[in-house]
Amino acid sequence: MNEQAMIAALANMEAKSDAGELPRYSAFTKRFFPRLPKIVRNDVKRKIANRKQRQNPTKENLILAAEDAVKFGLKRAHFIEDKFPFVDSRAKTRTQPLSHDILMRDDAVSELAKKFADKCALLLTEESQPEVFKSFLDAIEHVYQLQKAELKTIHVNAPQVNLKKRDKKPEELEQDLQVAVLKMQSESWIEGRLLHLRAQYIEYSQITLERVGQGKHQSPVISALSFANWKQKQRDAKAFLETMAVMNNETGDSFNLEDVIKRTTANPENRRIEMMVRSRGFEELAQDLGYTALFITWTLPSKYHRVSKNWKGASVKDGHQVLMQQWALGRALIAKEEIHYFGFRVAEPHKDATSHAHYFLFCSPDDKDFIIDTLESCAISEDTFELGSDISPRFDVKEADPKKGGATAYIAKYVSKNINGKHMPENEGEESAYRARAWASTHRIRQFQQFGGKPVSLWRNLRRAKPEQTMIDPKLEELRQAADSSKWSLFCQLADSAKVAYQSKQNQYGETTKKVIGFSWLGRLIETSSECYSLVKKKDVKRLQEARSVSPWSTENNCNSPLVEHLQRATGWSVEGVQCLISPLMRGAKVQIDKYTSISFRNNRLIVY
Repeated sequence: MNEQAMIAALANMEAKSDAGELPRYSAFTKRFFPRLPKIVRNDVKRKIANRKQRQNPTKENLILAAEDAVKFGLKRAHFIEDKFPFVDSRAKTRTQPLSHDILMRDDAVSELAKKFADKCALLLTEESQPEVFKSFLDAIEHVYQLQKAELKTIHVNAPQVNLKKRDKKPEELEQDLQVAVLKMQSESWIEGRLLHLRAQYIEYSQITLERVGQGKHQSPVISALSFANWKQKQRDAKAFLETMAVMNNETGDSFNLEDVIKRTTANPENRRIEMMVRSRGFEELAQDLGYTALFITWTLPSKYHRVSKNWKGASVKDGHQVLMQQWALGRALIAKEEIHYFGFRVAEPHKDATSHAHYFLFCSPDDKDFIIDTLESCAISEDTFELGSDISPRFDVKEADPKKGGATAYIAKYVSKNINGKHMPENEGEESAYRARAWASTHRIRQFQQFGGKPVSLWRNLRRAKPEQTMIDPKLEELRQAADSSKWSLFCQLADSAKVAYQSKQNQYGETTKKVIGFSWLGRLIETSSECYSLVKKKDVKRLQEARSVSPWSTENNCNSPLVEHLQRATGWSVEGVQCLISPLMRGAKVQIDKYTSISFRNNRLIVY
């Protein structure tokens, strides 16, 4: 049964009553089947459907197959119920506002998000009366706690706020609480978290029910259901890209969004090439410094692996967080000794989806033993007893052997197999790479991370810089040329005086965010991302360009134009910050600045609401 047929079959199963599905099975099955969470019942039905498709199915062996499936479901159900209590089908839990049926339907999720956003907004209105509280901080914290409790009933976690700031940083705490409160009354914010909850619920259940692995009726790395969902999202995203364009707010120039994406690291092949350039550059830098290369494989204890008898219900994300905590501890201990090292981490799934990590680490031969001993002690600190004298299943180290090829050749395999499968010898390299990406996306795991060296964002901005921007200093021009010619090693050696430059602005929740606008060189700002673009539909491009050409306050006006000055006064933003408002205002749009303020441009006047 292919993926699409399986999804259709599951949908058809959900439409039928459970009583009708099991008309002639044993008393045991009829008694316990309805007590299973619905996602487990669907799995039981799938197993019975598969048994019916085999040769010569009889009433007797179908009854036995159903009993076995229900018994297995009973053994596994409590793991799912512990992680996702809303699926418990027993009578005492049926009053919960969230259920399997609601979570699995897009329209129901949207409706639930709107309902709870309205509830949280009402709490802000009714529970923040100034005469009741000593201060605004007390009032906003009270509302935060009420909204937090409200969203907990639908298993949505409130934004984390450090309430310990009250004594030392009350103004900062007040701002953090306002941001959190605005998020919790946002329909889109709640809906996004419910959709992520759904993805986690589906995949955790599939892993628990042993649908992920390399055995019969199993799918490697990620379940067939989640993989099909991920591929559908990729198709939806591609369809969206094909209909959209980006328009320069100042010049009116437009570009197909799909073409723009193909030129960035959002394109898997570009991402793979960039990773290989950086890997090769690090190897060259290590050779110049006389460093050695270590290849480390770091794995979790058995209790984090679903295939182990010691598994106690840990999710893939639970295990990955433990890995990252161990790595962070190791790095902190090494940092105390002021040891220089650099390299890459690659997060990769086992066949049963459990996370493990590969580290490609370059360091001085004099520091090698200390680094290995430190990281090893962190890796085996948990459940050491299960290792015995051989720790390699948990922590395995190999030193580079020049006779077998350079470090880049070793790294290339892991980069390719987790991005797009390019140049892999396996016949199904591309499929395996897609599965790895789907796994990382579903569990929100960062696949690649650089440690040490210079930031790749600085590298990318130097590659965007124009020669006339860097001619101010021969050393800066040399640095730009190193980046532009993909010489990562030279870039790392020359970039000490360059820093990534950011512009701070507030989002719709009043939260301060940072946007990269270029880089600084010895205190001088070099802007490489100062242009503002709007995302528009392709079919609207011509109309918008024509409207722009006849606008009385054209976006061709310079930064001191009356419109820019009025926008600065109305928003409190910088000259650069207000540039992105001009294009939508010229199109006649009403633009929301924050939760309480909107602006529009009518009859050559700026109107504030």
